[in-house]
Amino acid sequence: MTTATDPAGAMDLGPVRAACQEAGVVLDETGGIGGGPAARPATEASLGNLIALLTDRSQQSPIRLVPTGGGGQLRWCRPDATLAPAGFLQLSMGALLGDPSATGVVEYVPGDGTLTALAGADLSVLRATVAEGGHRLTPAIFGSCTLGGVLASGRSGLDRHSFGPTRHHLLGMRMIDGTGRHLRSGGRLVKNVTGFDLHRLHAGGRGIFGPIVEASMRLMPAPEAEQYVTSPPAASTSAAVELALAIRGATTIREQGLFVRDRVVHVLLSGRGRQVEADRHRLEGLVTGLEEHDPGPGAEAFHLAGERQSAVRISTVPSRIAGTIAALEASIGGLTGAVIQPGVAQVDLPQDLISGASAWPSLLEARVSVRGTVPEPLRPGLTATVAPAGPESRWTRRLVEAFDPAGLFQTEGFPARS
Repeated sequence: MTTATDPAGAMDLGPVRAACQEAGVVLDETGGIGGGPAARPATEASLGNLIALLTDRSQQSPIRLVPTGGGGQLRWCRPDATLAPAGFLQLSMGALLGDPSATGVVEYVPGDGTLTALAGADLSVLRATVAEGGHRLTPAIFGSCTLGGVLASGRSGLDRHSFGPTRHHLLGMRMIDGTGRHLRSGGRLVKNVTGFDLHRLHAGGRGIFGPIVEASMRLMPAPEAEQYVTSPPAASTSAAVELALAIRGATTIREQGLFVRDRVVHVLLSGRGRQVEADRHRLEGLVTGLEEHDPGPGAEAFHLAGERQSAVRISTVPSRIAGTIAALEASIGGLTGAVIQPGVAQVDLPQDLISGASAWPSLLEARVSVRGTVPEPLRPGLTATVAPAGPESRWTRRLVEAFDPAGLFQTEGFPARS
């Protein structure tokens, strides 16, 4: 008999059907992401009741749960559920929105610069809502994704180096843990945030403490003016990085507004109108043939160009970034698809670039973190720069036992090891 812990096996849906019927939750046995079973609770109460019932039934038959929104972050949060969707029951957080046309906005307070929304709310809808009040939503992540998915994955956009990571903007949260308890931490307004920041455990927690139901975010003021421009392709990636460093030294462009991809320097001029015009004038003195992109204000095109899920992230210091790029080009090749942020000396290498590489620099003075599958020829070179994983830390194990004693939401390889 196969169980949910067997990657090739399907979960026994008998106990799940009974629990869904008792909790009043719709069960779609093949309608989830990847064709897996999905529970679609219409209310938070029914979701909590379902989790509590499944906690009891998991003692007789293994049950694994994974909260889902649109599925955009599932591969990063729960790769095990992506590879074997039939072995997991997906808890659809989008079902809590009710009407498909619902925005998911619970409360937007322009005067305080805060937004409260349901976890299943689409990030693009929330961004449009706060833009009407003169605010921007951090993180600057575009594409198809939900608020809960972005928080669970712990993703931060290109603006993280100027405004901080996503969890720094999280004011409060409502969630349901692995026993079905309804929990609340923090508050909706900046001045009301008190107590321990337990909600920040869920930011980057990949859903192992239970589903996020609602979150409150601090907003940033929208810039007065924005322009997105790109340089002509340079002769090499190293040359493009040198140009980007020269631009950064001659202008007031922040780290978030500058990256290199495919030998092209991408620049986002953002801020007060007079500052943007002054930086544009200095930029035109350094680069000929600048191309301006739509939206002409608006940064969506810039951030979409810089978003690329990385298999390997390399971090060094600004004084070494040019040498790091030269070493990578000499070993791996043209670095097509890599996203390089010279201002913070960080390089993200995509999976297809790594998969096609046959060598790794013998000497690379940088910190390397592996996020994907690394081909065999590269592993010896990577093991010298990546610290081996240690034992599971005691405090993370205690947290898991407190929030999810039955192990319904746990996944192999996470929590992090120290």
